[in-house]
Amino acid sequence: MANNLYDLGWHQGTIFSQSLPTVVIGRPDAIFDRWIVCTQDCDLSSSSPTSTEAIVELRPVLKESPPADWGIRSSRLLLNSQEYVDASTARVQVTAAKICEFVGTRDTQLPDERLRAFKTWLGRRYDRPAVPEHLIDLAREIAKRCAVRSGRRTAQAIHDVLMQFSEDSDPPQVALYAVVTDEADLDSVERWLADVASRIDTKLGVVAHIEVQTRTQTSLQLVETSYSADLSELTWRNEVPVGAE
Repeated sequence: MANNLYDLGWHQGTIFSQSLPTVVIGRPDAIFDRWIVCTQDCDLSSSSPTSTEAIVELRPVLKESPPADWGIRSSRLLLNSQEYVDASTARVQVTAAKICEFVGTRDTQLPDERLRAFKTWLGRRYDRPAVPEHLIDLAREIAKRCAVRSGRRTAQAIHDVLMQFSEDSDPPQVALYAVVTDEADLDSVERWLADVASRIDTKLGVVAHIEVQTRTQTSLQLVETSYSADLSELTWRNEVPVGAE
């Protein structure tokens, strides 16, 4: 008999269906019917199925108005072609004993690629770099231009667009990196990114470099030192969302 949650099939990234409420002080409870396990596998493997400690963290899985791309640094991350998670929704903690009651409602595990993306996304929820205030207008301009995708095929191919700023010149310079699926038409995405670059107001900044990379070609260093060209993700140093007005 399995003696921990992991051996019972509860892994980070497990999705299941169960009607559960979220509790947020200051606003009404919300009910969601789909959930994903966020707790790390090492903690699940050390948790007894009969434990009454609330060690299992869950996030709601959403379907309405999914994001246009798969996302790396975005506040919303697609789990599959229709479902996603949103950093702004409330998290829920449940006991090990309680989650074992939901074993019959589990889906198949996420594919390896999306599971890795989900784990990376979770890790970055608490490490969102703030854009320096003097670059906010430029970041906002780029994010708005990137929000317009030239056709469904291009939109589905793009994981994210990342920005790296150089402040040594006036106006500042920026490099744009489109991170795409391995099957993407690289020439098509590059044309789209070049068009985005050509539309940036040069009074705010100059696009000095564009590059298209597949997900497997994108280094962790690039991800960690870039900002996402996503209005819902960007913040500045007083922690106010760029798109919030």
